[in-house]
Amino acid sequence: MSTLDKIMKLTRQLYPTGRAWKLPFQGFFEQLHAGLAVSEADAHDDAVSTLDSILPDNPRFTEQDATDWERRLGMITNEATPLEDRKLAIKRKMAAPGTNPAKAHYLYIQQQLQTAGFSVYVHENLIPLYPSGFDSVGPYTLYGSGNLEYVEYDDQQYNGASYGQKYNNLIVQKIDKAQDNAFDSGATLRTSFFIGGLTLGTYANVDATREEEFRKLIISLKQPQTVGYLFINFV
Repeated sequence: MSTLDKIMKLTRQLYPTGRAWKLPFQGFFEQLHAGLAVSEADAHDDAVSTLDSILPDNPRFTEQDATDWERRLGMITNEATPLEDRKLAIKRKMAAPGTNPAKAHYLYIQQQLQTAGFSVYVHENLIPLYPSGFDSVGPYTLYGSGNLEYVEYDDQQYNGASYGQKYNNLIVQKIDKAQDNAFDSGATLRTSFFIGGLTLGTYANVDATREEEFRKLIISLKQPQTVGYLFINFV
């Protein structure tokens, strides 16, 4: 039943049942209320449409609504991303930063990434030592050499690697992966972390169309001085 029909039905119910108040089918009295009901239905439908587009919590939130909110919130718009994933990312952005006092904690970053629709896990680079203590290790220790690439002298300058091997999937401060890969993390790995599968040493899958969005979200969540090593298959 349309909104117009519902309003007409309600109008009939509000009148007394006496003969003087009868609304004959297509009579002048009914046509008067039908004309009024048109504007009332438009007002109702416009109000509902506004509410539907305010929050991405309903099935009537459209792709155009998502695009508008991504623009307002400074997010990356990628129309190839499924609408449901875009809605999750918008809801997370609307709720950020929230009331969590430990906003730089790795579990908070993990929770925010998962809330945005990324099935990934964040791991601290704190590896237990036997019989006690902790240490930070290079990514190749846990994940092997699959993501290492060789660089030759003078291939990269200005604090970048100049020779030997380097990891080729860093996340520091750039959305462009190639720019971050030139970053020299130095001799210590105490400020590094890993993003991958549920278990440390495993990979996670992320939609390739959301790679830039994924990197931008991590940059906005982590502390500036930290360096992330991504163990992600962009598929």
